[in-house]
This record gives sequence, structure tokens and C-alpha cells, in this order.
Amino acid sequence: MLEDNKPNTEPRVKFLFWVVGDPSADFHCARVIQEIRSLAPHVENVGLGGPQMAKAGLTLLCDLCSNAIMGFAEVITHLSKIKKLLSQTERWISEYNPIGIVLVDYPGFNLHLASKVKQLGIPIIYYISPQVWAWKKNRVKRIAELVKKMLVIFPFEVDIYKSVGVDCEYVGHPLIDRIPEIRKPLAYSPPYNIALLPGSRIQEIKRILPVMIETAKKFKKEYPDTHFFSSSANQQCYNVIREVAKDLELTILQENIEGVLSIAHAGLVASGTATLESALYGMPYLLVYKTHPLTYIIARFLVDIKYIGIVNIIMNQQVVPEYIQKDAYPPLLFEGLKRIIEDSKFRESILENFQKLRGELGLPGACKKTAVEILKTLGELSTV
Repeated sequence: MLEDNKPNTEPRVKFLFWVVGDPSADFHCARVIQEIRSLAPHVENVGLGGPQMAKAGLTLLCDLCSNAIMGFAEVITHLSKIKKLLSQTERWISEYNPIGIVLVDYPGFNLHLASKVKQLGIPIIYYISPQVWAWKKNRVKRIAELVKKMLVIFPFEVDIYKSVGVDCEYVGHPLIDRIPEIRKPLAYSPPYNIALLPGSRIQEIKRILPVMIETAKKFKKEYPDTHFFSSSANQQCYNVIREVAKDLELTILQENIEGVLSIAHAGLVASGTATLESALYGMPYLLVYKTHPLTYIIARFLVDIKYIGIVNIIMNQQVVPEYIQKDAYPPLLFEGLKRIIEDSKFRESILENFQKLRGELGLPGACKKTAVEILKTLGELSTV
């Protein structure tokens, strides 16, 4: 009987709510969730994310990563759907009454949600900053009003947020955890392996991959023994890539971009996380990007940076050639690829800068540090 009267010292289950809308962030956050579960088993992770987060233990309420929408024109056409999901997310948050909310990038959706959540008094942690240093700089002040803590993955972002009073911590880049060292140099002689990486969103793939396919066909004529490789974030992306590739012989590795980057001599890579992955692996590439014409016109008035590629932005020089909109043209891309293959000085300059880039991003351990900062901010680390 005395045993029955002992107080229950086990910590009660507490919910941590996530909102993640990018396939690349899905992989990063999955590893953070694994660390959180190890450090604080009483914290249950729930929210909007992707399949990788679900595998790591997230109770997935909506697969936002596989169906993410980006771009001004694209958002307008899906406005009704987005509003409905925002309302549903607010209801889920009220239902779970979480100890905190982790918003990850995806600013159009997340900042609107944050303004609603703020009224509920739930602490907001923002992980992976929107590119406030590139456009809509007034967003920095807006974020300052909404978040309890900002966790950034690039060191130069800290001063931007601290200048407006945001409690900001640099946690390191999660890709360094996955790619701790650059690959061994490849021999640049035929047959060549060429990577075609059109992004992880369906709308990107449909717009960018056709240009890559036409470039690949030109390359194949000059170098007949060439093999082409791509990677898909999920089955849906795989199906679209296969459909767009048509008669081009293209090996698609599903959820295995590392397999492509480890063997490719050069590549065409859509602007996004894959550009940084390619650099950290040591695969020289051309950055390719095309978006809806209306989105591009609006962005030109808002963007205040010299480059769009994160590698070029961090290094403050054009390490990687950028081919955007009308410049994303197969004859130009073919010449660029040919230069990487044949011009050893040009190629070595790119690779030397890729090595320097590693020094800018810090040491491994980002995912664990992120988990620790989230739990510390919410006062949960001391209870484990």
C-alpha cells in the first residue's frame, strides 16, 4: 500500500509542435528530432513536416514538405488551400497546447502563423532563417517581435538578428554532420558522370529539368560514353523526373543525393540546398534556376544581393557560375559544363573555394546543438 502512495516523479508528456515546409529541411529536422528524443524522452514531437521527420518520431499531421508551394505567382493560385491549412494548423496547435513551436524557414506560411500563435502565449523558436539578408529586410524586425529564439545555420546571420534585439544562436550547418569531409579527387577522363539535380519541389522539377535534359543531350553528342544521374527526394519526384527525362538514359537514385555526388564529375544543380551539398562533397557544378516570369519580375524589385547561390553569397564571389531565367539556356549550359570538364585551372579554382567554404561553416555537431538549444529555451533540458 505504501508503494501506491509514492509521488509520481516521471515527467509528464509534453508536446513540441513543428512546422516544416521544405524537403531538405525534412532531412535536417529528422536528425534534430532524434536528438531531442534522446535528450528528453518525455517530449513528443508533432506537427507539419515530411516523411523523414515521421520516420524519426514526429506525429505527422500534414506532409507539408512533399507538397510545398513557393513563388509569388504560385502562392496566388493556391491561396485558398494555404488559408485553409493555416486555419487547420491553428486548430491543431490549440488542441495539442504545446510547450513550444519550432518554425523552420518557409517564411510566407510560418510568419503568418507566428503572428497568430504569439497571441496564445506559446514560445516560438525559429530554426533556419528566412533569407532576410537577401530580400524583405523588414522581416527581421517582424521576426524580432514574434520569436523567443532564433537558431541560424550561417554565422553571418547572427549579427543581422542581434542588431534588432533578437536572441540569436549560431548552431552550425546540419550538412556538415552529413558530409564531414570532401570526397577524394576524381580522374577527369571519359567516360564522364554528369549530375542533373533539378530540385526537390515538383514545380521546380517541371520548370528546370527540361533545360537540363536538353543540355544533357548536347553533352552526350560530344561525349557519347557519358552517364547521367539524378536524385529524387521521394517517389512523387522520382515519377516526375522519369516522365520529364523521356528518352534520355538517366539513372535516378531515390533519396540518395550522396550517391550521385560521390561519383559525378560535374553537374547542373538547381538553386537550393543541393548547391551547398554539391560544394561540400566537392562536385563542381553550374547553378541553374528558372521560376515563373511574374515571380522573377517581382523578386528583381525586392532582392538586394549580387548572387542567388548560397555558396557565392557566403564566399562573397562567384565561385559557381549562375545561369538564371533566360541564361538557363542549353547551349550556354553545355559550354559551361564542357569548361568544367576540360579546363583544369577553372575546375581547380572551384574546388579550392569549396574547401575554403567548409571553414566558413564550422564543425560537425549542428543537429545535437540545435536540439540542446531548443530544449534549453523551453526549460526542458534540466528535467532529463
